[in-house]
Amino acid sequence: MTITQLVNMLINPSLYAHFLHTILLVLAILLVLFNFSKMIHLEPFKIIVLLLFFSLVIGLHGISHLGLEALYGYNPIRIFLSSVAN
Repeated sequence: MTITQLVNMLINPSLYAHFLHTILLVLAILLVLFNFSKMIHLEPFKIIVLLLFFSLVIGLHGISHLGLEALYGYNPIRIFLSSVAN
């Protein structure tokens, strides 16, 4: 990634929206894990709604990755694997 591409990526609000989405998604997962004993006692319909909600959130996060990769070449898995390989 060139310096120009990096600067263009960092001034774009979609990157910050993606980071905020990541933080909120991790926070939601932590809340579910810490309250799991309460959640298993929910009625089946509410569990299905929660699962569908998480499916939507994870899908939207994946679409955000797709857009960032298409526009800026931002692929955190590739970045992580290249840093581990070196």
